[in-house]
Amino acid sequence: MFLDPSLLPDGLLSAAWVLLALGLLAAARYTPWRILWLSPERVHLVAGGAVACLLLWLLNIRMIDGLVLHLLGVTTLTLVVGWSLALLAGSCALLALIVAADLSWGGFPLAWLFTVALPATTSWLLARALYRPRLRNPFFYILGAGFAGGALVVLVDAVLALVLFKAVDLERWVEGALAFWPLIFLVMFSEGFINGMCIAALAVFHPDAVKTFDDRFYLDDA
Repeated sequence: MFLDPSLLPDGLLSAAWVLLALGLLAAARYTPWRILWLSPERVHLVAGGAVACLLLWLLNIRMIDGLVLHLLGVTTLTLVVGWSLALLAGSCALLALIVAADLSWGGFPLAWLFTVALPATTSWLLARALYRPRLRNPFFYILGAGFAGGALVVLVDAVLALVLFKAVDLERWVEGALAFWPLIFLVMFSEGFINGMCIAALAVFHPDAVKTFDDRFYLDDA
């Protein structure tokens, strides 16, 4: 999601820049750089995930003036490469999107929060919550972290975006969002389906490529 920065107060944009800096510093701090150096195939996954997200984000729609919406795909990226690398790869993809779509750089930090940070964090927390003995079955991972994770990300983004619109007095946007609210379930299904199918295919055919999928935990004596 990209918002025209001219519609937002300077204080909010400054806070978004601070959160962006803190998020990238945390991602750089927790990224396993040594493992990446020793495993070039992980680098290919990160780069390929960033390119895939960029291509998905370029397919966007404008429902309200100044607001750009698109599918995310960050759930799959996070489950494959992990939270920290998902933030870094997603940030690179978003930079490329800003340049390719000729969008205002002032809207980058808020777009990062809604497009990269919130989806990656939500997906990661859900995947960790599902990693427990009672749910020791690959279907819980695929349906929960993949399908449900993608849908949950859309819902979280939509609710927080609505709160943001209300907080900055974008009443026309609030009315428009509420008018289109039933469509959120269609978007949730689309996002969940895309991420769920990608995770299902990777978990079945290339489980070693999915960082959050422990095949010994989910498949041994399942």
